[in-house]
Amino acid sequence: MPYDPRPVSQGGNRGAGELFTLRAPAGQFRVVGVDTFDGTDAVLGDYLTVEEALARAESATFLKQMFKTYVYDDNVYCLGSFGSF
Repeated sequence: MPYDPRPVSQGGNRGAGELFTLRAPAGQFRVVGVDTFDGTDAVLGDYLTVEEALARAESATFLKQMFKTYVYDDNVYCLGSFGSF
């Protein structure tokens, strides 16, 4: 499916804001993956420590192209990003 930036409810690929939130549970860190080819996104997991979240985000992009990961805290502050477009 080609990239379509519209939300899922409007026929697009973007789930953030509709299917899930970028905000991690209180005291945790959320890893979100984005396929930059087709625009789909998903939560890859919630972690108790920022070190675990950053390690998961980095490993999820290993040897992949057009895939990005982001780590967010419970204030929706982006703590890191990995991968390439």
